[in-house]
Amino acid sequence: MRVITPLVVRLSEITTLIVALACIPPVVRADAISFQLSSSSLTTTSGGTVTFTGMVTNNSGSALNATDFFFNFNGFDPVSVTPIQDLGVATNFLIPTGTTSAEVALFDVVLGSVVAGSSFPIQVQLEDVNFDLSAMQTATVSVPGGGMPTPEPATLILLGVGLCGLFVARRTRLKFESSR
Repeated sequence: MRVITPLVVRLSEITTLIVALACIPPVVRADAISFQLSSSSLTTTSGGTVTFTGMVTNNSGSALNATDFFFNFNGFDPVSVTPIQDLGVATNFLIPTGTTSAEVALFDVVLGSVVAGSSFPIQVQLEDVNFDLSAMQTATVSVPGGGMPTPEPATLILLGVGLCGLFVARRTRLKFESSR
């Protein structure tokens, strides 16, 4: 009969506890940080760039600089869309806890060569250096157009009269040349 020593039992319990703790996700405070887009949908031309502006709210419990934040972009077409963070890149400013920043440039979206009438949604989430996450938001960039314009009736009539005029002029010229 094999006797299990108390030390072996303790190591087994400690190992089980460590594995269990490793499986528990880290605690994230709800609404510790957030951002509000001034407009969640912007338009530009193919190959154009748009800038999404908005405000950042800090309720993390400590003052944070703009450089302490970064955006996570996902769910977008990487061939057509290139998101670029602006917040904390060009300028740095303090956002004390319990306050909201002034309206600032948050991020740019550069479009590649895309078809008119296209729309490109991007999932955006703000994160800080303390691993606090904001709620996910969707920003959309659209390219207007997409259809051939319908000509007005007056334009079609003018085109028809012009073609008739060319036909008559050609016929008259051919008659004149054959009579010589």
